[in-house]
Amino acid sequence: MTTANQPMLQRARFTRKPAEAIHIEKTVTLNAAEYDEFATHLLVSRDWLAGLGGHLMPTVRKVVAVSAPERQTLLVDPSGSDYGRYVGIAVPTAPQIDDQASAIAWLINNRRPEVSREQAIRTLRMALAGDTKALRIIDGLAGS
Repeated sequence: MTTANQPMLQRARFTRKPAEAIHIEKTVTLNAAEYDEFATHLLVSRDWLAGLGGHLMPTVRKVVAVSAPERQTLLVDPSGSDYGRYVGIAVPTAPQIDDQASAIAWLINNRRPEVSREQAIRTLRMALAGDTKALRIIDGLAGS
């Protein structure tokens, strides 16, 4: 068994619940036999689950990703316990768009009627002066 702490944000479906946002706080890689034993005995205490899980914020569940070769990754929220209290699987999501670029474009395109496009771009440049990525986005939008 190997473990790694790799924070990630994805979505998962837990039994009888709608898909919800998750934050992977730890990744555990098992061999196939260990994985099968874990998956068939979820209520057995595991020291590598102890104290993990719960919620990062009301809408984001913290989980441990449990994987093995040729097995589906399980997303386990022990909610502070040491067993597989809540177990889910990843939900396929659409490719992530650049939310920052979308937000900046939306602000420019939905500005008040009395504000020119150029003024909106100048104002955003001032407001986001320390964010080089945002400035590149604004420059790209200004040119289009």
